[in-house]
Amino acid sequence: MGNAHIDRIGRGKSALGFVLVIFCLLSCSQALAAPADIGGLTVTLPDAASGWRKAGKGNLFMLQKDFPETEDDKRGSALIQITKPLSAARNSLQAGMKTFVATLPDMAKEDILIKHYGVTVNGYDIRVEERCCVHQKNVTINQIVVGIAGDERQTYLQLVLLNVNGDRSSSAEADFATLVRSVKLDPSDKDFDLVPASDDGGLDGVFTHLDTGLRPNVFGGMDFYSDSTITMFDPKGLFSTELPKGGRSIAEHCRETPTDCGLYKLAGGGFFSSAGSSIEMRRVTSAYGTIEIETKPFSKKGEDLVISDADYRAVPPFDEGTTLDGEWVSTFASSGMTATSSGSVASSHTLTLHRNGTFERTGWSGASMTNEIGGSRSGVTTSGNRPGASGRYKLSGYRLDLTDASGKTESMSIFEPDKGSDGLLVINGNNYLKDDGK
Repeated sequence: MGNAHIDRIGRGKSALGFVLVIFCLLSCSQALAAPADIGGLTVTLPDAASGWRKAGKGNLFMLQKDFPETEDDKRGSALIQITKPLSAARNSLQAGMKTFVATLPDMAKEDILIKHYGVTVNGYDIRVEERCCVHQKNVTINQIVVGIAGDERQTYLQLVLLNVNGDRSSSAEADFATLVRSVKLDPSDKDFDLVPASDDGGLDGVFTHLDTGLRPNVFGGMDFYSDSTITMFDPKGLFSTELPKGGRSIAEHCRETPTDCGLYKLAGGGFFSSAGSSIEMRRVTSAYGTIEIETKPFSKKGEDLVISDADYRAVPPFDEGTTLDGEWVSTFASSGMTATSSGSVASSHTLTLHRNGTFERTGWSGASMTNEIGGSRSGVTTSGNRPGASGRYKLSGYRLDLTDASGKTESMSIFEPDKGSDGLLVINGNNYLKDDGK
């Protein structure tokens, strides 16, 4: 039944042509206030000051935002379309997505570039699919489609970008993602927020796991990586895969950056059991509020944790006023080649900390690339030094504050992955190895 309703949206006309007509509507639209009711569906609309306005009439609720022509960009438009709630079973979501995508026939032929699926904070199934790019009459069209389904009702939303890319695209996508997170299929639905349930939580602290392997780079080669990943657990049930910066709490960090975060709960014997336990982790995987749920074997090993047979070592915070002494270096290098090109990039950053609370920073970076086309070879090489800086530093918890001579302070996350050793510091997610020769 829901699919039949979607089919009627584009009946008797070219859906792609219909979108191009909307693209040409540049005036006579009305500013909207938020929130809005769309046939029983509640959404929070973008603020009128952001440029989004109601556009068109018909079965779909539509918003449009126009972008003027500039020296760097063509004139463009972004269009948001929202269906009224449809009566349909939860298991029809994937079929409904295909039907809704097909309202732009040419776009339906394109492969899915990015997709997310999971549940919302209200327990609805959600799918997100992004496709690019259809070209027609000097217009480039991108599409993001979202489907949200409960047991009896579902809705579909899409963002269509016409000659919109770069920062303009990022801005429109951010507005669309915020709107999607606000969708309420039922009046009793709660706003998007990571709020632990009464049976969530049970852990407290920061734990690190060594992740190593190979991954492809932009030059066509493979890079070896060795990352000390972290998971920060809040006893009430929040977790984050990044350390909060600027002195923020984990709750504040997760409200601002939900894709770093999720909720967890222990099952079985719990934290005080050595075996037979599990941990359920409900992680936010996209800006659209998709939540993926994984249940993994869990046990404790002294102060440390074992999750899915991987060791997670407890990381103690730095005491207030701790000082270090030495030179730590972070290096990066990547290279590769194809049949017609080769390239490489490298960088090095050095941080020197002294017992008296002072620091110095230096660094350099360089890159090179060559291309061969039709027997002709071209190339470019560039390098440069980072301006040096010095001043005073402060360590507290998992935070490093660097205050330079001008009084400007930069706050960064920091931890020691190896207990009782400062041979490796992880600063803002980057590995800094101590130079033992210093």
